[in-house]
Amino acid sequence: MIHGMRLPRRARLPLLLLVPALALTGCGLAAELEREADPARTSRPPSPEPSPTPPVPETAPPAPEAPPADDPGAAEDCPASGFRARAAATDAAMGLRVGNVIVFNCGTETLKLKGYPVLQVLDREREPMETEVVEGTRRISMGPEDPGPSPLVLEPGMSARSTLAWRYWAVDPHTGNGLGAYLRVAPDGETKPQTVEVADGGLDVGEGVLGTTAWQYDISEAPPERS
Repeated sequence: MIHGMRLPRRARLPLLLLVPALALTGCGLAAELEREADPARTSRPPSPEPSPTPPVPETAPPAPEAPPADDPGAAEDCPASGFRARAAATDAAMGLRVGNVIVFNCGTETLKLKGYPVLQVLDREREPMETEVVEGTRRISMGPEDPGPSPLVLEPGMSARSTLAWRYWAVDPHTGNGLGAYLRVAPDGETKPQTVEVADGGLDVGEGVLGTTAWQYDISEAPPERS
């Protein structure tokens, strides 16, 4: 083009259209060359790796179950003989007195009974009294019936009962003479006895006769308390 000369308007229009076309052609050519050089597009920047998942904390194993409660016989308060005793005066009417003595198997071994309890009446000072203890209740006027002896098997936790019967004996209100405040109790003649306090006022038996019934299974719920 000669300097200073102007092209007509019609001549300038094709030139304006040619410039963008060349630009597009150049872009397409560059993309094609890139595909040929790297068909798998490995030169593309790698995608960011996913963030690692935080580890799940392990659940702590459950605590072991508590061991079962000890057998009643394993209790420290159970005597070496394997039984505990309780005695009480329970009823009084027209000079007749009725009470009971209970033995509870607090040990771990079977306790076998047959016959009558072996008892000794003690005063407030725990000294033996002149009371006569007999098997059966025939010598006690209007006394309860004695069912007679039969073999009993007391598993741990079971108990047996013997009914006591006597006639009223005057008790000195000042000295307490004539009152049986304690009983020495053994389930049989071979087992070491145990001394227990007589509940409910004691035995006002004095030098009289104390009748006993043979051992029978006891159905009371609570075992005798520790002496």
